[in-house]
Amino acid sequence: MENTDLQSEFSNVIKADNRLNFGLTVNSVGYKTILPNENSARAGKSRDYKYQYKKGRVSDEFKLIYITKGKGIVQFENSEEMDISKGKILIILPHQKYEYYHINDTEWKEYFIRFEADSIYFHLINSLFGETHQVLEIGFNEELIRLFHRAVDVVRIGLDSSQVYLSGMLLHILGLIITESKNVAISKKEIQDIEQAKVIMNENVLIEISLQEIASRLNISYTTFRKNFKKYVGVAPAKYFSELRLTKAKHLLTETSDSIKEIAYMLQFSSIEHFATIFKKATGMTPKDYRQAKQ
Repeated sequence: MENTDLQSEFSNVIKADNRLNFGLTVNSVGYKTILPNENSARAGKSRDYKYQYKKGRVSDEFKLIYITKGKGIVQFENSEEMDISKGKILIILPHQKYEYYHINDTEWKEYFIRFEADSIYFHLINSLFGETHQVLEIGFNEELIRLFHRAVDVVRIGLDSSQVYLSGMLLHILGLIITESKNVAISKKEIQDIEQAKVIMNENVLIEISLQEIASRLNISYTTFRKNFKKYVGVAPAKYFSELRLTKAKHLLTETSDSIKEIAYMLQFSSIEHFATIFKKATGMTPKDYRQAKQ
């Protein structure tokens, strides 16, 4: 199967109107698709897609890469290898040595834009995407893909004042990446908090602990904790915790000889009657009937 889109790079950007840009000069924009095992099939050409920092591959421009398919590796000089995959943004800084390639057995697709920046934007971009923020996760973003396609169209058609247009689009792209990467980071933190809360609940199913105390352990307000818990788990934390205790109650009723009264107090119910009421509402059976049925 022939790959007709192997190296779809458009670099004929009009530069006559550079003096009118916004401090950014777009040198090239495009996309690249490499089919599975394409490098192996094209013997001798793998070096086109594997750039080795040890050989001193550097550029005086920024390069922004948005990966939408496949998996790969990037390694900057004096740093460890990092995995890159779909949904990731890779920022290459000017004069930076790096090694970057994709895994052969997967289809690879990337969108890219190469650009230069004046001193003001140079320092701004370096501060936003410095050495610790060169690989960002934003997931699949349709708006970002549309911007890349539109930029390619601008270059291909050769619109008047295209450099002005492309500079504005580049600002839009950079702003969108910053916003989306922060949103992803926030979502990951929220998910980590909820998973930690679930662990705390499981560890304290036989210990009296309030939901407010769990939120405090996570260093978030109870209102935020409750909202995020319901958002990611689908039920309120109180209901989830109650279901955990009912599950534990079923286990104790069937696997131990503890009395129903002991189990009720073990699970922090205020009375045996309260335990029986909650248990029957959830299962349709009293604790006594449930134990007899399972035995």
